[in-house]
Amino acid sequence: MKDFTKFICFNLKVTNKKVEKYMTSFFEDIGINVAQSFILQCLLYNDGCTLSEICVRAQIENSSLTTMADKLERLGLVERKYDPQNRRVIRVFLTDSGRELAEKVQRAGEEFDR
Repeated sequence: MKDFTKFICFNLKVTNKKVEKYMTSFFEDIGINVAQSFILQCLLYNDGCTLSEICVRAQIENSSLTTMADKLERLGLVERKYDPQNRRVIRVFLTDSGRELAEKVQRAGEEFDR
């Protein structure tokens, strides 16, 4: 019988948990989680995305994204605005403090990668 702890999928899960735990400790002081940091990163390089675009890029479920965007908005990190070309479309933008935090998150990610 093969030891399941040798499966690649198991080891990827273990590795992911360790990475998430490390990154969560960094974000805990800021008041956001890892998934919310991905939203900020999406906006750092493509400010004004729609929630659907963020879902695809950050691989976050649509139902979770709305709640996370609400929290980021309450924290003053993002703001939603209607698209002037199509009022049915809502775009998400970083605030000044959101941009500052997104840049800090970017540096933390780069540091982690090293």
